Amino acid sequence: MDGKIAVIGMGTIGSMILWRSSLRVDGVVGFEQFHPASDNTAVGGDTRMFRMAYREGAEFDRLLSESEKLWKELNNVSGMAVLDQSNGAITIGTDHGAYVEQFTKSAEKTEISYKSLSHDQLEKTYPQHRLLPDDVGFFDPRGGLLRTDLAVLNAIEQAKFNGARVHASAQVEQIIPHENHVEIEVDGQRLKFEKVVIAAGAWSRHLIPEGYSKWLKAGRILLTWYATKHPKEFAAEAFPAFMRDSTRLHMWGAPAIDGSTVKLGGIVPPQEIQRIAEMDRNLSSEEIARCNQAVERFLPGLHPTCVRSKAYPDLYSMDNNPLVGWLDEMPGVYLATGFSGKGFKMAPGVGEAVASELWSGQPNSDIAFANPERFQTREPTGHDWERLTRT
Repeated sequence: MDGKIAVIGMGTIGSMILWRSSLRVDGVVGFEQFHPASDNTAVGGDTRMFRMAYREGAEFDRLLSESEKLWKELNNVSGMAVLDQSNGAITIGTDHGAYVEQFTKSAEKTEISYKSLSHDQLEKTYPQHRLLPDDVGFFDPRGGLLRTDLAVLNAIEQAKFNGARVHASAQVEQIIPHENHVEIEVDGQRLKFEKVVIAAGAWSRHLIPEGYSKWLKAGRILLTWYATKHPKEFAAEAFPAFMRDSTRLHMWGAPAIDGSTVKLGGIVPPQEIQRIAEMDRNLSSEEIARCNQAVERFLPGLHPTCVRSKAYPDLYSMDNNPLVGWLDEMPGVYLATGFSGKGFKMAPGVGEAVASELWSGQPNSDIAFANPERFQTREPTGHDWERLTRT
């Protein structure tokens, strides 16, 4: 054998599986077609929002709790602020609207503490946001900001410290399951492992059978950066990471960690892409104009002219839940992908759950809802793509 566990993809999820697996077993090897924390992948964009009060469903609660603990562990072992919870996070939505109702229902079911903000309280506390008449807010004291590049690089460094090996610029071309091992073809060479994990993000669907890949679609996510008129107003202590789903507006963003520019996303919904290699990384003039208009109307303290922008690929499942588990059609192969634009905040919790299943051979209840085999009893419909979650 060339190792016990091969992890294909050293991005958001793969780096965490590598780290947590390296604590349990020797012979863990990672493969990355670009380089760790590459800006060509869904890791790109500098930051992500961390939230404990999460409207997407109670099934994510334990993964988020475990992730919060492990983000803090990564902070401690690396000596870097991968997760910064000092300023919390806010959610803005239409009072009695579907988003707000789902948010409060999920938070109450999981008993996550949060502070409700009336329209007037929200306007007074966070005047940077221009509100609609029926907007209300929620403050999540355990929310915060994640540094994507630091997170991935430090997780990989910890894995390497534990004995894991990492191969960058290594293109995995094929996976061949056998009775008692799995072969992977990497840059013309064939390597043997006891188990293989596919965590290659948007590239995962090309490595798995059609019975699973037909439930996955690659999406093009747009991120933009805007310069502040008054930098102190958009520093992290005054302008926490936020999610907004108001009437006629969806937007999420991060404070000016560089002291001058605010990152925004979600204004233009994800678009399906057929071939990742041909995806346009640049935003069109129409896409830029749409983002500029939203900024001018709802964030008047920013210059309404985009100063930086880029498109990133991610992989979406048809029910907006990830695919995490063994593949019946590929013995010895484990899939961890399709996080539908919402995987980063829960990545270490997923990595821990996957590592426990790989090591013990026993199912982990925290990820049972994401078993890929759930799709084997139905067929996709033409409307599924339209239900992509607003992350």
